[in-house]
Amino acid sequence: MGIDRLSVLRAYLDTRRAQAQLRTRTDIARRQAKLWREFAPVIARTPALAHLAGALLDDFPIVQPHELRARFADWNTLGLGSDAANAAATDAEHGGPGDVAPGISAGFSTGTSGSRGVFLASQTERAQYLGQALAKLLPWDGLLKRRRIALCLRADSALYRDVRSAGPFQFHFMQLGVSQDTIQRELKTFDPHVFVAPSHVLAALSRSRVELKSIERVYYGAEPMGDAERAWIAGVIGVRPDPIYQATEGFLGAACRHGTLHLNEDTLVIERTPVNGTTRFAPIVTDLRRTTQAMVRLQLDDLLEPIDAPCPCGSALLAVRGVEGRAGDVWRWGDVAIAPREVEDAVSRAVGADVDWRAVGSAGGVWIEAVAHEDMAVAAVEMLLAARGVKPPVGSAAMGPMEGFKRRRVRWRDG
Repeated sequence: MGIDRLSVLRAYLDTRRAQAQLRTRTDIARRQAKLWREFAPVIARTPALAHLAGALLDDFPIVQPHELRARFADWNTLGLGSDAANAAATDAEHGGPGDVAPGISAGFSTGTSGSRGVFLASQTERAQYLGQALAKLLPWDGLLKRRRIALCLRADSALYRDVRSAGPFQFHFMQLGVSQDTIQRELKTFDPHVFVAPSHVLAALSRSRVELKSIERVYYGAEPMGDAERAWIAGVIGVRPDPIYQATEGFLGAACRHGTLHLNEDTLVIERTPVNGTTRFAPIVTDLRRTTQAMVRLQLDDLLEPIDAPCPCGSALLAVRGVEGRAGDVWRWGDVAIAPREVEDAVSRAVGADVDWRAVGSAGGVWIEAVAHEDMAVAAVEMLLAARGVKPPVGSAAMGPMEGFKRRRVRWRDG
């Protein structure tokens, strides 16, 4: 069963109203406090949290994603087990409805290393998600103009297919893992106005000089994208790719019209865990709208760098320099910490934004793979390391195939 278009419209208008009204951090805090009070029944119905009903958010424990996966039934309000949810998500991934209970659908996250999260969403939650997403991702006339929207991800779900009934839209899902020729052929046939895909897909399309005739907006998610690569892709396809921040834990952020990623603090509380030795933080997420699967003080490993200067768009929502990778992928030698974006900037300047590469740091040194100019990549990383006062050995090799479905350019390997 599809979602109610009127519910999508309500969520769309609420998001647009919040965008207009939340002009200060005080405004945001006031809205979050109201939503937290309204969230109390969800806390009472969630077995893992019910004993804290009525407590302040600060009194709740900080939890890790693996804890939610291990106690799946305790972290949803319907008592659904992980086996049933996984079966429904697998059904959705293969084009089925993905229903795990009446009105409740399940889906998989993209997953980074084979450990995919399962999310649950009611019809109401799906309508709220789509209304918020369409308000933040489409041009100002979002629900008025007929548009073709294409999405390229690892796993399909009812949450995405609902786009068809959310407005005057055509929707096309493309499965990650198919050949680039297939993706290009489907894009040419569908000719989208809006296209959402991982960074490595957009880069591959740009290397092939793909022509997107009707494109208005392009979004990248699931993987970081460096500034140089972003500018190169924009020059090729004619539209700047902007970030979207989404995970099993929810819709976490979207780019404004200036391309700056703002966290969705109109529906989320974002706390910050500082990442030692850097100006970055890892977010602790509380979603104030998730009623089926509670997300309260969930510690993520994503690496975010706040932007201190006001955004030209005027939004008071926290602005960050995109998701640059995992907090666990910061390179560390003693007290020296080198963030993934620093490596990305150094290598891309040396080898060119259109060259694919990856770099793995460890206590014993750095290993770089690149499709071209490995010597230039090595020299760039050696200069970066020397500038930070460390000199681990740096080696290189020709680049092998990407592992899995996500590109991780900069990694840290323990041991």
